[in-house]
Amino acid sequence: MLKNLLLSTFLSLRAHKLRVFLTMVGIIIGITAVVIVSAIGEGMKQSSMKVMESTDADTVRLIYKVDMEDDSAASESSFDNFAFNMSDLKMLRKIKGVDNLSADYGYGFGPQDGVSANVAFFETGSSTQVQAYQKPDENVTFGSDFTAEDMNKDRVVLAYDTMLGLNIKKPKDIIGKAIDIDGQKYQVIGVKKKINMDEMITDGSVFNSVIPKRSFNELTKDKPINAIKLKVAAGHEREQVISEANTLLKDYHPELVGNFEEDRTNEKIRQQMEQMIQAVVTGLIFITAISLLVGGIGVMNIMYVSVSERKREIGIRRAIGAKPSNILIQFLLEAAFITLIGGVLGVLLGAGIANLISTLIPNVQAIVSPKMALLSAGISAGIGLIFGVIPAINAAKMDPIKAIYQ
Repeated sequence: MLKNLLLSTFLSLRAHKLRVFLTMVGIIIGITAVVIVSAIGEGMKQSSMKVMESTDADTVRLIYKVDMEDDSAASESSFDNFAFNMSDLKMLRKIKGVDNLSADYGYGFGPQDGVSANVAFFETGSSTQVQAYQKPDENVTFGSDFTAEDMNKDRVVLAYDTMLGLNIKKPKDIIGKAIDIDGQKYQVIGVKKKINMDEMITDGSVFNSVIPKRSFNELTKDKPINAIKLKVAAGHEREQVISEANTLLKDYHPELVGNFEEDRTNEKIRQQMEQMIQAVVTGLIFITAISLLVGGIGVMNIMYVSVSERKREIGIRRAIGAKPSNILIQFLLEAAFITLIGGVLGVLLGAGIANLISTLIPNVQAIVSPKMALLSAGISAGIGLIFGVIPAINAAKMDPIKAIYQ
């Protein structure tokens, strides 16, 4: 029975190919719009998350924290200006589960380690975020990046915004010149690329100036260490390492009333940003999905026309034994097939346009997830069932005698 219904549905749709295609157009446009918006939204979300993600999943950022709800802790003033020192780092190296550790002079936002510093070029002063050289940087587009020879010299690659802050308009006017960073002279060997206002940033280090590791150690020797980054060795429990570090540091600093724990600021900000982007994308998807409503109305209209044109066929089928449920199912299948095929075509078209946008606009990344593609196809089939049910019920309720002679 089902085989016959499917065959009958297919033959009916094939007999009116142009009408079926025109009916699909509304669904195709609606699904295409939804797929494009969701793909660009997913790309934006993943690109934004990369800025916030840690460079190493096994790295713990250890900070000192006081429970402000504790009256005894709140009355203490010793924690207000607490900063780690090199002795703390040396002591933590004793922990068996620590593979590596480093001082962190920042405040935990984003993946890059850096320290704030004052810069000056003659009488013009500004500020910048300075980090130690780690690896070749593709963002250096003016001058040159560091070479092995530069590692033992006071050289710097400036962020473009830092250059502008020094009242320098063109990179060629500063490359080769000496600037002052916290009282120490550094020769500028390169400048990072300019960031446009409409450009999506996936690497926050583009805003940081860079100096060799040796120079960075000298620059930060008197800077407060706000946190310690621990890399957990393979095979060791993250929480166990944090607990041991807390115990050692509390024994070493008995005057402190707080605890040393993992900084989860990045994680909270990342979750908030992800929720915000998801809310915006969901809102846009709902707006674009209005076109699916228009497409559904078009399906309902064409099914009404189909029922009206096929009254004699319906009457004959009822007269030779077809049940009302058979008629109902056939018209529902026709409506669902029309919208399902339209949905599949819309997904393919939307994915193609989204990828084209990514190619033509380098700063826009579009990611079509399989989950979204299947959901879009399923929604389109559901639209056919919802908007086709009333015409299908009308067809099933027809009196066979009247239908044959109308």
